[in-house]
Amino acid sequence: MSRQIEQTLLSLMPSYGSDLPPSLVELAGSLLAQSRLKASTLKAEEEVARIYACANLACDRLKISLDLPPIQVRPPIPPRIYKGLYAHLDHVLAQPSTPSRSRSGRLRTPRSKTLGEGAAEQRPLPSRGTPTKEQSLARFRTTPGKGEPGTPTRSSGRRRSAATGASLRPWVMPVIRYLCSETGQPKLVSSVVAGMDAITVPGGRQTYDEWIVENYTALLAAVYWWVTARARAAARGQETSRSPSLQHRREIISLLTQARKTVTVVDATGGDDPWEGWADLKPRDFSNAVTTVEQRSWLGDWWTGVDDVVRSTAWDAAEAPGGEDADLGEPIRVRRADTMFQDKYDYLSEVRMADFTAWKADVLARIGDRKMEGGAMEIDTQ
Repeated sequence: MSRQIEQTLLSLMPSYGSDLPPSLVELAGSLLAQSRLKASTLKAEEEVARIYACANLACDRLKISLDLPPIQVRPPIPPRIYKGLYAHLDHVLAQPSTPSRSRSGRLRTPRSKTLGEGAAEQRPLPSRGTPTKEQSLARFRTTPGKGEPGTPTRSSGRRRSAATGASLRPWVMPVIRYLCSETGQPKLVSSVVAGMDAITVPGGRQTYDEWIVENYTALLAAVYWWVTARARAAARGQETSRSPSLQHRREIISLLTQARKTVTVVDATGGDDPWEGWADLKPRDFSNAVTTVEQRSWLGDWWTGVDDVVRSTAWDAAEAPGGEDADLGEPIRVRRADTMFQDKYDYLSEVRMADFTAWKADVLARIGDRKMEGGAMEIDTQ
């Protein structure tokens, strides 16, 4: 569960490194445990976003003290439902009240009184002055000495990884973000991550399946294709294709090749090679991986849940113009810092060029048929 919380926190802060502050992870886990006690009866559509909302609460409550980067909220459910869930959990999981302060700035606690006549002798309790903002943030910004608590070292990172269970390989999350960013589908990141997690770390334990170990990169490509294929089919109201087309196969292999050259991976566990397990992908390996995922019944809830993501994206797009939730649902491609272009203005993207080519071929074929028949033709300009 700690691994799932960490992945959710990283999805909320894509610009943050892979080494999350322990206090942030602990608060998110604590809020999740409290929510299951104090808000155990959520609707089915709200239960899907319980972990996401608790992680969002933790980020909001610690964003000042931990100096967190901007939080990008993309809930897995429609924004209206998520806002109600977030407000409910924020109210139920209220922060503990702090003792009142006197004018001198010292903490004061209520004095207890005896049940009998009069009051018992009152003794002043130890107190301390109010810490300044710099003092509060000092332990997060300074480098601790050897043996002191604070920033985790390489050895402590290894111990923490072993204690929290198995996880995805260090390069998986950055590569998935790159794939979804380059194709303008940032909301599919969580679905692809969930698929890799369910297959390679079932039940929180690292798998020793020989095929998975030898075909890790091909498996990632296959999971990404299955998610995007389901998303395309759900958006168009069609059946999901069971095999990738030549165009999709070439596009995914090309994106993975670019990702290996572009993406920078930092291994928080202290391993020697952060790209361990990566292999250059061949078309035959990719096709075999797509088939294997289906044959071995790995298409679970992470895959069927893509329909909900697509529906929430469609609702976001409908509400975005002028609405409160425009920043949550507008389908904008996440570009790197060296460009200001958005996907809706990229008329020469591979996707639009492919759509135009298919449309042109269809129109030319219909023109040819009409010429042969010698009749009038209706052209669909939609």
